[in-house]
Amino acid sequence: MKHSNRYLLLAMAICGTACFLFFRFAYPYHLLHREQLLLFTYTAGQLADYFNHPAPLSCLGGDFLTQFFHHVPMGAAIVALTMALSGTLTYFTCLKWTDHRIALAIAISVFVWESMRFCQISYPLSGTISLIGALSLFLLADKLKGKWEFSIGSICGIIIGYFLFGYGMFVFTLFALLSALTRKRNYAGACGMAIVTLALPPIAAGKYLVMPSQAYAFPATLWYGAPDFENERILGLNTEDYSANRDKINELARKGAPGNAISVCYNLANAMQGRLPEKLMDYYQPAALGLFMPVDEQSTYLSTQLAGEVWFQLGDMTLAEHAAILSMIFSPQNKNVRMVQRLAEINLINGDHEAAGKYLRILSKTLFYRQWAQDRIPGKESAKVKEWLKHKRTCLPRRDTLRLSSTDVVKSLHLLLEANPTNQMALDYLLCFDLLMKDLPAFLKDYGQYHTGTPCRLYAEALLIHLYQKRATGEEIKTWGIHPSVIKDFNEYNRVHTQSKGSPSVLGNRFGRTYWFYYQFAQFQ
Repeated sequence: MKHSNRYLLLAMAICGTACFLFFRFAYPYHLLHREQLLLFTYTAGQLADYFNHPAPLSCLGGDFLTQFFHHVPMGAAIVALTMALSGTLTYFTCLKWTDHRIALAIAISVFVWESMRFCQISYPLSGTISLIGALSLFLLADKLKGKWEFSIGSICGIIIGYFLFGYGMFVFTLFALLSALTRKRNYAGACGMAIVTLALPPIAAGKYLVMPSQAYAFPATLWYGAPDFENERILGLNTEDYSANRDKINELARKGAPGNAISVCYNLANAMQGRLPEKLMDYYQPAALGLFMPVDEQSTYLSTQLAGEVWFQLGDMTLAEHAAILSMIFSPQNKNVRMVQRLAEINLINGDHEAAGKYLRILSKTLFYRQWAQDRIPGKESAKVKEWLKHKRTCLPRRDTLRLSSTDVVKSLHLLLEANPTNQMALDYLLCFDLLMKDLPAFLKDYGQYHTGTPCRLYAEALLIHLYQKRATGEEIKTWGIHPSVIKDFNEYNRVHTQSKGSPSVLGNRFGRTYWFYYQFAQFQ
């Protein structure tokens, strides 16, 4: 037995190390995002609320551990140890009916199966805790089987297991039935256990006001899973965007296929560095959807988060707050610590200290955000926070207006620029929006109203299209301050266009990253 246990220890050590390395280096944003979706507060009210839902111990244990995903190495270690514990308990349970080799194979299979399920963002850690709780309860019941009549003790274990660990009860029942049928030959007891197991979830569904299908599976949400690296990339962009890690965003954006959300993150990262016009044509641009995520009936909590982040950085706190509240509503269990932070910041910027205090008091009861909240208590802000608030308040619109739609981004950008003409990020978003929509008249109007100084390369390319269309003279072109190299490239573009008879492939090789190419060949769908 000791020899076989060494094999178990070696197998769990290898699997646990592989699991740790995977979540630490290949799948870290998965852990960070799970933690951001959780708001675990140390209050009597929240702790008591767990007992108003199925599987309270599983959910309490899973959420308590998930909060430590705030630090990725710690989170990866917790996941690896949790999976190893589920495999170890499976091994000792199966050892009662099989030899150590088969028990070890089943234990490794359970480890891999649970790890694969955990790779899906919708599968909670409490699902694994349910298995661990049920296996532990069975091993305890089996050890104490001489203390009471077996079938009665097993039925009590099934009832206790369900109301504490949810669907883990089925694992307890499976092994209890094996014991009843193979070791005890207790067919009547086995029938009783099966009836109780099938009857409990519908009873619980009425008690906890959940669907019967949910009652049978709670807290598990799926039965199999696999890593999704494209989703991991999107989660990474979302996380790094909030953390203002602009260089990392550019790196992640170029690692895979382009998409609307990817372009929004890429553009926002460059805009925060004052490089939006410079980098706009270097990446896939789905017209205006590359700048703003729409907030509509098809939005998810992730897309709504991203929409709000853009408006928050631009300075429109009304649209940012609207998106943050919707993201909170759409989030699983309506908990999202990032959105609570964002709502606190928005209300601090707006000067609504009472509303900000509400969110800060919530965060002050958490383990990892307590200090963050204390640094922002109205009247007691840290020096760094005071300076940040002063800067953000300069971007607030000074004029109230009725917006017919939250998608009227042009009106919002105009309001921001009227309040603060030096808001370079809002200006770049407005001009780039006009250009991506190929609306040259609007671009010329906004450029003339708000832009000062010589035009950057992108704006110069757009101006040359206008000047070419109106057949401007050389002297007139000089008045716009366009660099001679841009004029030279424009003349070359027209020469190659004529020579190649407007071939997109020929022009794309040399001018694919110019606004001229976009203006001529990009099509709206």
